[in-house]
This record gives sequence, C-alpha cells and structure tokens, in this order.
Amino acid sequence: MYNYPSDQARDHDKDFPFYQYPKIIDGFSLNGDRQANYDRSQFQWLDPAQEKKLLNGNIQLNLDSGFNTRIPRLEREERLDYMLQWILHNREKFEKDFGSDFICYRGVLRKIMCIPYERNEGLIIRAMKWRNTVFLCEEPTKEKKNKIPTEKELRFSYWGYKFEDYMMTSRTSQNQNSESQSEERLNENTEFNCVFRTKLGKYRLLFIAEMDGYYSADKNTPQQTAAEKGAPSELKPSHFVELKTSRQIEHPGQDRTLRKFKTLKWWTQCFLVGTENVLVGWRDDDGIVHSGTKFPVKSLPKSALEWKGNVCANILLQVLEFLSKTIQENSLTRVWRLEWFPHQGFQLKVETDGTEPFLAAL
Repeated sequence: MYNYPSDQARDHDKDFPFYQYPKIIDGFSLNGDRQANYDRSQFQWLDPAQEKKLLNGNIQLNLDSGFNTRIPRLEREERLDYMLQWILHNREKFEKDFGSDFICYRGVLRKIMCIPYERNEGLIIRAMKWRNTVFLCEEPTKEKKNKIPTEKELRFSYWGYKFEDYMMTSRTSQNQNSESQSEERLNENTEFNCVFRTKLGKYRLLFIAEMDGYYSADKNTPQQTAAEKGAPSELKPSHFVELKTSRQIEHPGQDRTLRKFKTLKWWTQCFLVGTENVLVGWRDDDGIVHSGTKFPVKSLPKSALEWKGNVCANILLQVLEFLSKTIQENSLTRVWRLEWFPHQGFQLKVETDGTEPFLAAL
C-alpha cells in the first residue's frame, strides 16, 4: 500500500518550496508537418507596434479570418517523442547520465500543480526509470480519447493561433503587416520549443515547453532590425511573453471565471518557465479583438480567486517526491502508471497488459 500524496489544497498550504530560476539550454522548431527541426526557424519576435495598438485599444483583429482555409493541427498521440528525439540528437551530452531526476513536458508538471483545484478532468501519467532518471509521459484519459471536438471548440482553438499570428514578427515575415498575414493559410502545427533545466526542492528537472513571442533585448534596437538578425544566441526566459485570448469582461461572473480558472492555468504555465508577462487580447463572441491587457505573472496570484501558488508548487513537489521514492528500478520494460481523478485521489500500479514502453527509442 502506497502512502499517496494528498490532493487537498489545505494540506499543501505552507511555505513556498525552493524553485530554481529556469535556464534555457536549447531551442528547436516543429515544422508544418510537426517534424522536429533542430534550428530556430519557428522562433518569433513579439511585434511592438501591434502590442502598442492592442494595449491602447487602437486595434481590430478578426480572429475568425482564415478559419475555413486553415491547416488544422494534426491529431496524434505524440507521447514523449520530441523529448526523446532531442536527447538522441544531443546524445554526446548524455554519455554518463541525464543530469536530471525527472524528464518530461511542461504540461505534465502544470497539470499536477492544478490538481487541488481541478474538479472535472482526470490525469494519467506513465512513468519509467532509466539511468536513475524518471521519465514522465501523459496519457489521454478515455474521455479525452473518445471526445470529438465541436466546431465551436475548434474555432476557439484557432482564435488562439490567429491571435499569435497577428502579434508576431517572424524572421521570414518581418516586413509583413497584420493585414497581409491574415490572408495567408495559418498552419496550426508549427511551434518553437525551449528545453529547460531547473530544480524544485532537491529534484532536478529537464523539460520542454512551447514558447510564444520574444521581446528584443535591446530597447534601442527596432524589433524589425532584431528580427533580421534571427533569434539571439542566448535565450532568456524573462524575454518571452505568453499570448492569450479571453472573452471581454462584461459582468461579475466572467470576472470570477477569469480569476478562478484561467489565471490559474496562465500562472502555472508561466511560472515553470520564468515567463514574466501574459499579453491578453480581449475578444467578443464573434472573435473580434479590440483591446488587450498585459498582466505581470507575479500579479496573478494576488488577484486569484480560490487558488494559491504555494499550494500548486507544494503538491508538485510532493508528487515528484512520491514517485522518486517509489520507482527504484532502472528498466526499459517496466512502466508505472499514476492515475488521478477528482474525488478519487491517486492510484499507482505497474502496467501488466502488454502496453508498449515509451522509452523504446533510448
């Protein structure tokens, strides 16, 4: 019988644990077919002119433009593939060990952090230990696997991609204005990812996260000039900005939803990678953005409703500690399965149904 971590917020409401400022050690791109390219071809700068218009309320962005001609996101189970491919691409760095206690995607860490406040969705994490490192891989729940997104949900997802498209200046399109960009077919598959090293408590973490726009390091250098030079040689977490769209607030219920649910996801996402600002475009029901707000990430817990950042960080630490103490054997065949569902708590078992180990590539 395992001594499972508590999933109750009150049990984690204590001092904030040590979290080392994350360091970006590499970056890579996913192209339009979601194939990894070990370059910065999908790196994008935030367009300062667009940001200024957005914050001044002097803008009109039609997020629905191009929806019917988009290149939709390829829906396939990617498991930990990009992380493992990156490790193999950099195998000379890992001849002795991985230099980490846990390797995963940011999404797994973020979802663990939200467990004390999650009331609807469960979480399944497959875990394997190799060369003294625990690899974590999320598996979709049955509900997620069987769910077919509605057109409304697909449209909302597209609006997020489209907002990024309006607000970015890539190396290859730095001279395009927002009007000409809106006429192009938007490919939902491309992204730029960073590889991070950090530490929570005593546990060393190595994870990948998709990143949005980047601020020019030199305030005196026009962003267009910076874009022509391509991505900087050293990427700093604090220079990235997270882009979000949200329904414009018109009544107290919408404000409550924002501060109780959305800001929790924004904060956990940004906290893990050291992003300091969230740029939000306020949209109406037709997908038109007329204004925006820039939220400092550190301000989000202060305005939160019914969630606390220290609770999120502490439950993550407790779950990592539980897995570290429980999974002792190095094996490329043994797969552990940690499940959590609302009102049911945690359950851990070893998979015995012949499922494929996800570290086969190593």
